[in-house]
Amino acid sequence: MKELLNKGKVMLSDMPEKVSADLASGFQFVKEKVNGLPIFMSVERTASNSAIKYDEKHYFVVPFALSEHGFALHTLRSLPQGVPEVNELPKRRVFHFPTVNAEAMLREYMVNCAAQLAIERTSEDPNSLHSLADQIDALDRKLTYGMLLIGGVAALTNPLLGAGIAAKALLPGVAGIVSKFTLRPAAQKLADRKEIEAIRQAEENVLREFGDASTVKVINPILQQLDLALRTKQSQHDPLLDFDFSTTEIKELDGDKWRVLTEIAMYHIYKDVYNDPSLYNQAQLGPEDIRWFDVLFNGLKSTP
Repeated sequence: MKELLNKGKVMLSDMPEKVSADLASGFQFVKEKVNGLPIFMSVERTASNSAIKYDEKHYFVVPFALSEHGFALHTLRSLPQGVPEVNELPKRRVFHFPTVNAEAMLREYMVNCAAQLAIERTSEDPNSLHSLADQIDALDRKLTYGMLLIGGVAALTNPLLGAGIAAKALLPGVAGIVSKFTLRPAAQKLADRKEIEAIRQAEENVLREFGDASTVKVINPILQQLDLALRTKQSQHDPLLDFDFSTTEIKELDGDKWRVLTEIAMYHIYKDVYNDPSLYNQAQLGPEDIRWFDVLFNGLKSTP
């Protein structure tokens, strides 16, 4: 498997550096709506003080009243700073739930989604957390054409699909880059069947590595507070005053990187609502919740 992975790495390194860098930096965030569920997907690079560095896939089940399912799903690939999508770091998958009942809601959605979108089911126990992660990863792959697995270069195996997903997502300049790349001599080389197969093999390898990784689930205290905030009024609960987030921790996870990732996931999901006061009532957000968001999203407002 390492030989095939290295073959993909060598092929990618043959691309002109400028175009390769442009592609890698562009594919970071995609949003879709599938069967009534808002689905957000992103790649985030963060600093970590953990002794062991991981390539992680996080699955955030975020309470969201504007979804007909009552929640939104945000899958997030978390990489250390400077680490590319294709790497040899140990892999880990983490589910973040707001309540103990949220897992059942996600499972029910995925069962229906798998049937309608022909997502391949695994042969293992369909009720296992591992199987649930595999199904969501398969959905991610369909929606992003593998871009979150091996970066923007995945779109070059099918430039039309790459340009199409770029047009729908927050991917600045990617459509132009894809078009430009098809006109360059390097594109002629990339069109070679063996090299396209190398890209696909690298994608399969990353997916397989995550499939072999450990999968854990946690009750995320920030999502737990969001769930409570949406079900209460200001006189009953104020998330900014009634809970000390600085003391929260998740014992299954190292450090506090999970807090940053949670805030990013919530911001992606709530950004449009947060910036449009006419949606507050429909989203079940009171003035106390907006004040909390002001603090929570303060460092993220300049991001996509």
